[in-house]
Amino acid sequence: MANLRNGSPFFRVAKGNWYCWIDGKQTSLRVRGERSEREAIRQWRLRIASPTQTPIPTPTQTPIQTPTQTPIQTPAFTLAAMVDAFLTDAQSRLKSSTVTRYSNDLRVLVRSLGEADATSITHQQLTIWLCQSLGSSTTKAIRIRSVGACFGWAVRQDLLEKNPVIKVVKPKSRSRTTEACISDDDHAQLLEAATPCFRIVLQILYATGCRPSEACAITCENFDAANAVVVLAVHKSDATGKPRLIFLPDAICEILKALAAQFGKGHLLRSRQGHAWTAKAVTYAMMRLRRKLKITAIAYGYRHSFATRALSSGVADATVAALLGHSSTAMLHKHYSHLTSQADVLRAAMSKVSP
Repeated sequence: MANLRNGSPFFRVAKGNWYCWIDGKQTSLRVRGERSEREAIRQWRLRIASPTQTPIPTPTQTPIQTPTQTPIQTPAFTLAAMVDAFLTDAQSRLKSSTVTRYSNDLRVLVRSLGEADATSITHQQLTIWLCQSLGSSTTKAIRIRSVGACFGWAVRQDLLEKNPVIKVVKPKSRSRTTEACISDDDHAQLLEAATPCFRIVLQILYATGCRPSEACAITCENFDAANAVVVLAVHKSDATGKPRLIFLPDAICEILKALAAQFGKGHLLRSRQGHAWTAKAVTYAMMRLRRKLKITAIAYGYRHSFATRALSSGVADATVAALLGHSSTAMLHKHYSHLTSQADVLRAAMSKVSP
C-alpha cells in the first residue's frame, strides 16, 4: 500500500491504466497496459518536474463565487485503489488461476462501487450490489467470497478496521453432484464422438476421478510408471504441503507409458495440434460434444461419477476421499451424504455375511 501514498506510479487493474498521487490527488498518467511501467515512470517524472500551476488572482481580479455548486471530493482511498493493491499483492503469492478468479469477480464490484471510499463501504451496500449483480446463486456465492478475501486482506494490512462482508448473507451454492454425474451410456457416446486426443482425456477423467486441471498437468516428469501414479506438487490444495497423488489403473498407466515414449518430455495430454490440454480447452471440447450429442455432461461430472461409483460399491469414505485428493471426508459428507450412509449400510451388511 506504500506505493499508493508516496506518489510513485501504480497500476490499476480495474482501469487498465497507470496512476500516481500528486498533491494528495489520484492522477491518471494516461499510460495503458501493465507492462508499460517504464513509460509510466517517465510520464510521472515529467509531471513532477513541471506540475500544473494554479494562477494566483491579481488584486484586480475577483474570484467568481458559485455557492450553489459544491466540488466533488474524490476519496483518498477508493475501493478501486484497494482492489488494485490487493490484486498486486495476490500476484506475488497466489496461483495465477486464483488471481484471475479474484480479478474477474472484483471487476464487477469496481464497476458499481469503485469510486466509493473503501473505509465507508457497508454490508448493506454489498448486499444490494450482490442482489443486483447477474449470475446464479452459485456464481454470486463465489463472487462474494472473492470480495471477502479482498476486504479481509485490507483488514490484515491495517487499511480497514473491519470486514463488512462478514455480515453479508451468503447465497447458497447449488450442489450439482447428482445432475452432473455421467452415466456409462453417456460416457460411451462421448468416447465415440470425441477425437482420439480428447478421448484419452475422457478415459483418464473417468478412471481416476481427478480434476480436469490435474489431468492436464500430467507430464513425463511427474508420471511414475513403475508405481502407476502421478505426483503433482502444484495442485488445488497444495497449501496443505502434501503432493497430490493420482493412482492409475493398469489400462490408463499403459496409455501414459505410450505417450511418454512418444513425447519424451513435457505434457502427456496434447491436442491434435500438439498443444497441451488446458482445463478451459477441456471445457470447450465438452461443450461441443454436448451440443453434438444433445446430452448433459460437464468435464467435472466425471469426478462426481467416480465418487458415486466408489461409494455405491462400498469403498470406505476415507479411501474415496484420498483417491479424490481431499484431506478429509468433509467434502464427501457434504455432497454425497446419501451415498456415504448407503456405503455404511453395505459395509454393515457385508460384515454379517462374511465368514
